[in-house]
Amino acid sequence: MLKRSISILPGLLACIACVTPETSLFHESFSRATELPADFTAFNGKVRIGRTNGNRYAELPAKPASSHGLLFGPALSKGLRVEARFLAEDGEKSPTFAVGLNGLSGYRLQVNPNKQQLELLRNEVIVHTEKFEWLPIQWTHLQLQVRELPGLQWAVEGKAWREKQAEPKKWTLQWKDTAAPSNGQPSVWGTPHAGKPIALDDVGLWVVE
Repeated sequence: MLKRSISILPGLLACIACVTPETSLFHESFSRATELPADFTAFNGKVRIGRTNGNRYAELPAKPASSHGLLFGPALSKGLRVEARFLAEDGEKSPTFAVGLNGLSGYRLQVNPNKQQLELLRNEVIVHTEKFEWLPIQWTHLQLQVRELPGLQWAVEGKAWREKQAEPKKWTLQWKDTAAPSNGQPSVWGTPHAGKPIALDDVGLWVVE
């Protein structure tokens, strides 16, 4: 009986390994921040820390009305998932916001309220879209991941949901790429149009298979 138990032990260990939770590489809630943490590199404007009802968050600047970004985390090509939540106000032209992987010319998952859609961009070119209803003054969660598939293909998957909704079990947007992604840091982005900053919170990064 002992020999039999020993013989099945490797199989049990392998099974445990296969269900090990995904590894968290980075998380920032800005809960104790008074200025932008040194883990982030800002592009195009100074990012401040805002506070409402005791909750602290980063604020992507309102001016100029162009794209503002933050890079963070390790520069890898695949096997990563990034997530963040955004809060923005509506205006004559609504703001856009996004999470990204693979550096400045990599993938971005972007909410475009003017078109009420979720957009996947590669190197700033839209390659796929899905319908998504955005509501102002409500936190919107974005999640994007890139993983390798057999046969030199890469799955790019994204989802979006509002704060009063449960996280979707299925990906809102799915796309396959045959061009290998480049090494580059994850990122978050916002383009203001209402003359108001875009709030950013709960930035996270995980390793995925």
